[in-house]
Amino acid sequence: MKKLTAAFALFLTTFATLALAVTPDSGFELDATTLEAEFADLDKIEAFVENNDGVTLQELTAERADLLESVMLTADTSTVFTAEEMPILGGFWWGCCLGIVGLALVYFITDNDRDEVKKALIGCVISSLVIGLGGIFNVFNIF
Repeated sequence: MKKLTAAFALFLTTFATLALAVTPDSGFELDATTLEAEFADLDKIEAFVENNDGVTLQELTAERADLLESVMLTADTSTVFTAEEMPILGGFWWGCCLGIVGLALVYFITDNDRDEVKKALIGCVISSLVIGLGGIFNVFNIF
């Protein structure tokens, strides 16, 4: 049975590696001339903003609407992540699941938001205690 399981695992690993290595040609090619053409309008907007320090989007739209003709502006910002909240889970769960790494992520992502960092620290301490006590008492007899 062990040989059959090992052969099956080897087959799956080989198949997965070949599936990742052989990809169909997507037909998407990127070269410098295409990039220059795509970003030419943005370069013009950037030059205008650099020359006029402190210009807002409303002023740009009023003064130079011709620069914004080919640029699509989206007013919906509901999917934009704010630094006040952690994505997917709260700071506690980042600290609880990832420990010190989660604590560091919360610190850097929220730009040292004290409340979120404190929650991540509490999660980190709780997970360390649970794992530490589990290791001391060896509840599940794993080791």
